[in-house]
Amino acid sequence: MKRHWLLLISAFVCQFTWAQTAEPTDRPSRLKKDISYLASDDLKGRQTGSPEEALSANYIAQEFIKAKLQPQTQVFQIVQLRMATNQCLLGVSAPGMDTVVKKFTLFKDYYPLSQSSNNANIRADWYDCGYGLVSERLQRDDYGNADIKGKIAVIRLGFPGMEENPHNSLAEVSDIPTKIAEATKRGAAGIIFIKPYEKFVSPSGNLKRNEKTLNIPVFYCNQTWTFPQAAISMNSQVKVFTADAHNVYAFRNNHKKNTIVICAHHDHIGINEYENSRHTGPAEIHNGADDNASGVAAMLEMARTLKGKKYKKNNYLFIAFSGEELGLLGSKHFVQNPPEFLAQTTQKLGKINYVINIDMLGRIDTTKKVLTLNGVGTSPEFEKSIALITTDTNQLKITTTKSGLGPSDHASFYLENIPVVHFFSGQHEDYHKPSDDEALINYQGMANSLSVLEQLIVLNNKKGKLPFTKTQDVQMGRTKFKITLGVMPDYSYSGKGMRIDGVSEGKPAQKAGLQKGDIIQKLGDFDVNGVEDYMVGLGKLSADKPTTVVVLRGSETLTIPVIFQ
Repeated sequence: MKRHWLLLISAFVCQFTWAQTAEPTDRPSRLKKDISYLASDDLKGRQTGSPEEALSANYIAQEFIKAKLQPQTQVFQIVQLRMATNQCLLGVSAPGMDTVVKKFTLFKDYYPLSQSSNNANIRADWYDCGYGLVSERLQRDDYGNADIKGKIAVIRLGFPGMEENPHNSLAEVSDIPTKIAEATKRGAAGIIFIKPYEKFVSPSGNLKRNEKTLNIPVFYCNQTWTFPQAAISMNSQVKVFTADAHNVYAFRNNHKKNTIVICAHHDHIGINEYENSRHTGPAEIHNGADDNASGVAAMLEMARTLKGKKYKKNNYLFIAFSGEELGLLGSKHFVQNPPEFLAQTTQKLGKINYVINIDMLGRIDTTKKVLTLNGVGTSPEFEKSIALITTDTNQLKITTTKSGLGPSDHASFYLENIPVVHFFSGQHEDYHKPSDDEALINYQGMANSLSVLEQLIVLNNKKGKLPFTKTQDVQMGRTKFKITLGVMPDYSYSGKGMRIDGVSEGKPAQKAGLQKGDIIQKLGDFDVNGVEDYMVGLGKLSADKPTTVVVLRGSETLTIPVIFQ
């Protein structure tokens, strides 16, 4: 694991008055100081891997030092961009010769698709696979007994009759990932997709950042005819641009057996470089005051105050993750590469007692006054202790959900069988919009919420390591649905479909046989291209009507019946 002291940028420190003014003495003012800086235009939305995200990390490290803690960073790489280079080649040899006699023009005649290897160079004979459609249910196999091992598979996109009837049953096995899976299962050395007819809409040539690439070239060629009977050369040369992202953590060592993790993500979505904004107007800075400068400010406040006799039965690890908005990248990296002091025998995270994740704590509604604690079903001790928490119900009411899964960093720990609680003040219209600004933060609501957090820790202080319980319910994002399938999306997956990162016990998905790693391609008649499509499709289903889920499992496409009752 790459770790080093976080370098403090002295010139930057001098630039801002926060480094030169006295520290506020009351909690709301300290929270406001942190959020005002982190959500300022100067940090340009703290996009993962940006210079401003590094400044955010530096600020957090400074605050750890002020709290008499030693900050450390964990650096991990993210892919910012993949781009085909002019070294790419698609060419046809003369019959019986090695010499390439016809070269196609990159971007005009052909281009790599997202699944294409970043670096693969082959020359091989080709085989016309027709539409490359395989469906046991429809009794169709375009490959028959053909042996395409070591050959380049030339495949038409779509399916026969698509112009006249785009909703034909063949549509369910006609997508590009399914066709790729069938060709690679049969040993294809390369794949070239061609048009089925002249007016066919070409697939996107934008190479997805985090696509899981194959070790073979996969090209689209802008033509309807097949190639002459001669060897084809394919050279997929894709430039990958990366950037460093920064997790920042500090450890308060009380010399105890167990450690409580208090975490929050410090990245946001910048100016929508990766198109995850809900804003439809011109490009603007997304300051992310609630999401999640509020969580970072709360975590830093806990770093300052979780000390003294009543908190000394545990150690405390305070973490600011990056890459949450791109799919929990920072927390996933952390649980895979934790610091050694968390290890216990063979368990890399064995000394973690439980995790409190703070994500979007800044918008306690002044009318409803509700604080949501997600994940309380992950240990039987949580619900017991929450029942004993005292609050002024005129100021704050607590509601809970049981599931340990959700689109925030606590999910990464839950999947490692660690109890988790997510502190959340609720969804709002400014989520992932430029309007999520500091002026809208409810600082007294945050302070009241942190009192709940402190009570939760104190009430569990003498219980030792809390037992873990798998939850029976999956919180799908921050939206309630008529039904639940019972799966956790893998938010780091950016290919076509929605990859399952966890399956909830006792729910329809588990009963139907869905598994972690399955990629959902279709919910009923609704095509699933990503998590958002999955959520829309889920909202269209009814509990009283069975449906089918089409998944890609390894190289197999499976149609699985699902019953919700």
